[in-house]
Amino acid sequence: MIALYKHVNYDVCLRQAFGGLFSPHSSDTQQASAILNGSLTMRPHRTWMLPKSITWEENPFEQRNWVFQFHTLRWMEPVRRTAMAGDTAAKAFWVETCKSWIRQNPPGAGKTRYAWGDMVDGIRALVMAFGLPMMRGEDHEWLSNALWQHGEWLADPSHLGHSNHALHQHQGLLVVGRVFDYQPWVDLAVKRMMDLFDESFDDQGVNAEGSIAYHRLNFDWWETAFTRLDLEGIERPENASRLKLALTELAYATKPNGQFERIGDTDVGGPTGLDSPELTYVLTKGADGRAPSDLTKVYKAGYVFGRSGWGEFERSFEKETFYSVSYGSANRVHGHQDGSSLTLHSEGSPWLVDAGKYAYVKDKMRDYCVRRLGHNVVHVENVPYDPKSVVTLDHYSLSDEVDDYKFTDKGYAGVTLSRRLIYVRGGDFFVVIDTVRSRRQVTAHQRWHLDHGTQAEQKKNGFSLRRKAGQASIRWLGKMPALSAVRGREEPWDGWMATDWMEKKETTVLSASRTGDRFRFVTVLGAGRDSSPGPEAVSMASQGIDTVMRVSTGRTTWSVRISSETVEVGRGPGVFLQPRIENPLGMALANIRHAIASGDNTAPLIPDSFSPAYWESLRTWVRAERGDSYHRRMMALERLVEYSLSQSRVVEIDNGLRAAILDLASTDLNFGGLISSTNLGIQREPFVSWSAHNRVVSETYGMPVISVPDGEPLSLPSGETNLLSVEMGGLTLPVALGRGSTDVLSVRFHGALNREKVTLPIFQGLTSEGAKGNHYAVFQDPSLDLSSNVNLAWFLGTVDIDLHQRISVLIKQIARDLGAKHVVLSGSSGGGFTALQVGAHIPEAAVLVFNPQTIVGSYHISRVGPALSACFGDAETPLDDPVLAPRLSVIQRYRMLNSLPKVLYVQNAGDVHHVRHHMGPFTDLIRNRSDAHEVEFVNVDWGKGHVSPSSVIYDAFLEKVLIRAMAT
Repeated sequence: MIALYKHVNYDVCLRQAFGGLFSPHSSDTQQASAILNGSLTMRPHRTWMLPKSITWEENPFEQRNWVFQFHTLRWMEPVRRTAMAGDTAAKAFWVETCKSWIRQNPPGAGKTRYAWGDMVDGIRALVMAFGLPMMRGEDHEWLSNALWQHGEWLADPSHLGHSNHALHQHQGLLVVGRVFDYQPWVDLAVKRMMDLFDESFDDQGVNAEGSIAYHRLNFDWWETAFTRLDLEGIERPENASRLKLALTELAYATKPNGQFERIGDTDVGGPTGLDSPELTYVLTKGADGRAPSDLTKVYKAGYVFGRSGWGEFERSFEKETFYSVSYGSANRVHGHQDGSSLTLHSEGSPWLVDAGKYAYVKDKMRDYCVRRLGHNVVHVENVPYDPKSVVTLDHYSLSDEVDDYKFTDKGYAGVTLSRRLIYVRGGDFFVVIDTVRSRRQVTAHQRWHLDHGTQAEQKKNGFSLRRKAGQASIRWLGKMPALSAVRGREEPWDGWMATDWMEKKETTVLSASRTGDRFRFVTVLGAGRDSSPGPEAVSMASQGIDTVMRVSTGRTTWSVRISSETVEVGRGPGVFLQPRIENPLGMALANIRHAIASGDNTAPLIPDSFSPAYWESLRTWVRAERGDSYHRRMMALERLVEYSLSQSRVVEIDNGLRAAILDLASTDLNFGGLISSTNLGIQREPFVSWSAHNRVVSETYGMPVISVPDGEPLSLPSGETNLLSVEMGGLTLPVALGRGSTDVLSVRFHGALNREKVTLPIFQGLTSEGAKGNHYAVFQDPSLDLSSNVNLAWFLGTVDIDLHQRISVLIKQIARDLGAKHVVLSGSSGGGFTALQVGAHIPEAAVLVFNPQTIVGSYHISRVGPALSACFGDAETPLDDPVLAPRLSVIQRYRMLNSLPKVLYVQNAGDVHHVRHHMGPFTDLIRNRSDAHEVEFVNVDWGKGHVSPSSVIYDAFLEKVLIRAMAT
C-alpha cells in the first residue's frame, strides 16, 4: 500500500465525531468500565464476555447482526471518549483492540464476510478517524495507514452496497477524505451522496426502504450526513428539503398510541426525539403543535394512512381510529410481501396487526413475518408468490365521508386478486371486498391477524373480538365462506407475531376460505364505541349494477351503495331503496317546471352568485304571499335548483345553497325524494316550517319545528320542549328551547362537530340540560350551512350578520319571556369562545367555559381557514380587518368592555396549545384590570391533549357558576 496523505487534520476528526453512538452520552464512563472488565452488550443482543484474546471469528449468538456490529468497532466508542478524557487504561484497550482487528483482517480477507462488508467498512472508518486525536504526538502510522486503506476500499465502486448501507460508506469516505485533505475522495463521496439521496427519498418525503422504522432511521442518518456536509462548508443538495416532508409522513404513520404502525421491518418504536409541528401534535395527543392537514394521506411510494379524526371533536385523540394499507413492490430493502394489507387501531387498541420484524435470522418465524402469511391479505393455497411482485393501487377517492380504494395483486401465478377497501368514516367501519379470479380452481384464504391480547369468539356470520378495553367485530356478507381460527401453531407455522427482537407471542389469525376459479369475500369490520360490540352486517343486495348493504353500528343503521367507481353513504335503512338516478336534481327541475308551466316565474333572479343575502331576499319574497306559499316556494325552488345545476361541480363552500334548497323543498316539495340530503350531498334535515298548519318535523328529535321569520317578534310556544328555527338574515339558527321550574336560563353552545357522524341540526348537551330543571336554550351554529367542509365556525355568521350580537338579543328576549333572573352561558372549546363573545353583550350573565379558544387566528389553520373562507369569503384577510377583529378575538372584544361579565374559566393543564395560545393572552389581558376578580381561572389535570369535560364534570362546574351568580 502506498499512502498518499501528507498530514492528518485532527480538527476534522474532532468536529465530525457525532451522530448516534458517536455522540457523547452520560453513561460513557459506566459503559467503558463494563467493556474494560470484559462485559460487552450490543443492543438488542444479550451481554457477552470478551475473551482475553479476540479471534474476530466470534459469533456467540449465531446472529449476523451481532457479527456485523462487532466488526464495526463502534461498540468501543464509550471507551474512546473515556480515553480522550484522560483514562490511560481505556486508551490502551482501544489501541490494542484496534491493532488486533487490523492485524487479523486485511482488506478483502477478513475473518468473516462481515469484516469488510458494506456499511461495516464505512462505520469502522469513522471509528478509526475519531480515534486519531488521542494519538496526537505519538506514532500512529499504523492507524493512519489503516484509515487510508479504508479510504481506498470505500472509493472502489465494486465494494459499494445500496440504500442506507451505501450512505454509511459515503459518510466514511467523506470523513476520511477530509481527514487527509484528499479532495478526490471528498468529491466522490459528495457526488455519491447526492445521487443516493435522490433515490432514497421521493418528492413526498417517503423513504424507499419499505419499513416505517427504517423511514425514521434514514431520516436520522441523512440528517447526520447532511450535517457532516454543513461542517465542511459543503452545500446540501437542492432537494434536501424532502427530509422535512419525511417528518410529516412519520406523523401520519404514527398510531394514536404514539407508536409507528408495524409495516415492513418494524416492531416497536415511534417518533420520539424528532421535531416538527405535526409530530409534536401526535406525541402530545393534540396538546401542542399542529394537526396534520389531512385525515387520510396516500403516498405514491406505497402507503396509505387514514384516521377518523385528530382528537378535535368529541372523541379523544388516543381513541380515534387509525388504519394503514401497504402496496407497491414486495422486495423493498426492508419491506415485506404485504401488498394491500390492512391494519387497524381504534378505541385505544390494536385490532388488526402485521406480524412484525422479529430478527434478521433464517428461521420459520422470520420467514413467516416477511411472507404473505404474516399479513392481512388473501393467501392462495399451494401457489408460490412472486417475491418481486408489485401490488398496484388502481383507483382511490378520498372525502370526509368515505375513503375508497382498489388494489390489484398478480403475485400468484395465474391468479388475480382484487381488493376493494372502503372506510365509512361516519359509521367508523370498513367494507373489504376481495375478488379472486384464477385460470384454474384454487383455494384462497382471507386472513386477519389479531393482536396477541385479543380474544375471538366465532358467531354465525363472523367473529366477535374482545380485549380488556373494548370490542370489535368481523362479519361476512353474501355467500358464507368457511371460517377458522389458528393460534400459536408450529406445524405448519401460523398464528404468531413478533413483539421485539427475537421475541414472539402466540396470536389468533382468523381465516375465511373458499374454493373455485372466481369468487369473492365481502367483509365488514370495525371497533365498537363505548360498550358497542362493533359493526353488524345486516344485509346486502344487488340493485342493478350496484350493491347496497346495510350496516348497523348500534343506534344507527348505515346504508352503503357501491358501484364500480363510486361509493355513496346514507344514514338510516330507508336510504337507497330505489335504483340509482343519474341526475336526480335534473329530474326534480323538470317536475318543478311542469308544475309552474301555467305562469311565468316571478321569483327574484339570482345575481352573479348565490349568497346568504340573496337567500334572505328570496325567503322574504316567498313569505310575502299570505296564506299558502306553496306556489312561490315552487318558483323559488326552480331558481335555486337551476342555479345549482348550472355549476360545473359541487363545491364545499356553497354559501348555504344546498341547505336553502332542502329547506324550500321541505317534505312536501321533494318530488318523491329527488330532492334529499343524500342527493344534495349534505347531512342535514329540512328545518324551516313554511306554514303553521304544516310544520316540518325533525326526524332526529321527533318534534315539529317552529319557524321565526326575520324581523317578526318571538312568541315563545307553550310546550315543555320546542325546536325553533330562527331566521337571521340569510342564516337559519336552530335552537332547542325548554321550560323549567327555576329562574335560571342555561344556554349552551357547541364546539367542533364531526360532520360525517352528525345530521344537522344537532343540539349537544340537550339531554343533560333537560334533566336539570332549569330553563334552557341549546344553540347550533347556522354558519355550518355555508360549507360542508366546516366542522367549527365559532358562530361567526357572515360579514353582514354578527351572530354573537344577534344571539345575545335573542337570549335576553327568551330570558325575559320565561321570567329567568339568571342567565348562564356555557361551552367547551369553540363553544367556549362563543359563550365568551355572547357574554360580552350580556354583562349580567355568568359565563362558564372549558378549554376555550380566545383568538380564532391562533387556532389550528386546518380549522381556521375553512371557517373564515365560508363565513367571510377569505381565509386570511378577515384576520387583519379591524372591523371584524372583535368578532374573531375575545381579547379584542374584552379590551373594549367597561366591565367584565362573571367568568369561570376551566383549563386542562395538559392542553399545552390552549394554555399557551388562548388562556395565556386572556390571562395577560385580565390581570391588569381593576375588575379582574370577576374572572376565576381553574386549572385541572385531565391528561394530555384537548380533553373535553364529562357530563358529570360539566354539571358540577355549572352548579358552581349558578351558586356564584345567584350570590350576587
